[in-house]
Amino acid sequence: MDRKDIIIIVLSLIIIALLSIGAYNQVRDEQIIYHTVNITDTFSLDVPISDNVTKTQVSEHMHIVNDSQNGIEITSLNLGNESTMDLIEDGSQYLYSQESYKLGAEQITLSNHTVWYDRKENNYIAFFSNETTNDNVIIVCKDNETMARMISTVSYH
Repeated sequence: MDRKDIIIIVLSLIIIALLSIGAYNQVRDEQIIYHTVNITDTFSLDVPISDNVTKTQVSEHMHIVNDSQNGIEITSLNLGNESTMDLIEDGSQYLYSQESYKLGAEQITLSNHTVWYDRKENNYIAFFSNETTNDNVIIVCKDNETMARMISTVSYH
């Protein structure tokens, strides 16, 4: 073998190794593990397991769960037991959040559910309301596959 053949073989092996590493990382990243979480007493869905989740209590009946590891934010408001004043304050804040997410976003369908997609922020936004349980939930997610999985597992109980 001459030098040219050896160089071609070595470069081929390097390319194969790089492609193998890339394929391995792609497969490893796609293996997201989900678990069911109760967002309220009557609303649950599957979310990716994460080490970076914070829960902020905005008011007695309004919470925001932020998963910075997976780019997910879930705002929940249960209007069932609120006083008139709480209803006005919390309901107004919730509706303001809902409308601000829709500004500049386009309406699409994902997992048979209407979702808003904000190209500028690269966010998928889904809204859920249930008159029986009084749950109102906004889900914001950076990844459409993760959003589709979460939407398909929404459960009222």
